[in-house]
Amino acid sequence: MAAHPAPTPESPSTAESPLLAVFALLIILAIVPIGLVIAMPSTLTLIVAFVTVIAFAVAVTWMLARIIGPDA
Repeated sequence: MAAHPAPTPESPSTAESPLLAVFALLIILAIVPIGLVIAMPSTLTLIVAFVTVIAFAVAVTWMLARIIGPDA
């Protein structure tokens, strides 16, 4: 009796990989303004942190719009 062939391993889905990498990078970059606000609380660091949050929101929205595309 012949042995059954080994099942082929499923390749991991790469559709979400770029998005996960981007979110990881944004989280790491967000630590810098948060650390500055904690280390040196001032109006300037609060403004920098606020602008950083807005820039991240715009970047993520733009990226999601590109991934989803105009078809949705």
